[in-house]
Amino acid sequence: MRTEKQQGLHSRKLIFQKFPGIAEAEKLFDALDDVLFCVKNRSLQYIGGNDAFIRSAGVRSRSELLGKSAFDLFPKELAACYEQQDEEMLSRGKPLNDRLEMVTRRDGEIGWFVSQKTLISDSDGTFLAICGISRDLSLVASGPREEKLDAIAESISLLHENYAEPLRVMELAHKAGLSASQFARRVRTMTGLTPRQLLTKARVEAAAVALRDTNLPLGVIATNCGFYDQASLTRHFKAATGSTPAQYRNAFRAAGNT
Repeated sequence: MRTEKQQGLHSRKLIFQKFPGIAEAEKLFDALDDVLFCVKNRSLQYIGGNDAFIRSAGVRSRSELLGKSAFDLFPKELAACYEQQDEEMLSRGKPLNDRLEMVTRRDGEIGWFVSQKTLISDSDGTFLAICGISRDLSLVASGPREEKLDAIAESISLLHENYAEPLRVMELAHKAGLSASQFARRVRTMTGLTPRQLLTKARVEAAAVALRDTNLPLGVIATNCGFYDQASLTRHFKAATGSTPAQYRNAFRAAGNT
């Protein structure tokens, strides 16, 4: 039985031999420090990446990257988003363009990147791999398109930072230089979620941290995280995680993570 690294190496050889252009792209992207390039197989294991991506992933070499999943390399909240995007692509059979996502920079900080992903398929249409590139918005050369993306990313960051406050789409849209409807459409296109869904996601994530790291009552956590009351927290938390807040906290403690 192959180890995950052996599986990754085997998959890399098969796919790179079948599509030699991927290997050439990997070499070309090695020259770009502001672009992350990666390749995954159908099992969502990494089988390739440029030097910038290898640094971002926190591994020392391309060999160390092979066979790893996003959950092996990145914070679980980020990894879940990456794999959700990948599954969406594979189920729809369509590429993803101009998606905003949070990525670990080489200095360990997390920042906004704009990503493009495409599917690699054989002659009968079977999807064999996913190739993606991501560019750090803080390093992208300034232009009308990049400035607009950066402005939207800044507005989304404000939404994440102020998750306990009411959603003010008009204010966020104004900061991004868009109307409320334009902002909502662009956010949906770039993140796959509406502004309201993004806010709920940020609130649930904050609640999960509080459930793990504090002994605060559920009602207090609900208020601190922007939910109307404990019932609202419970409803949204269970919809997002499959567990009630109490079940989540108890399971975390039962696993010895107190």
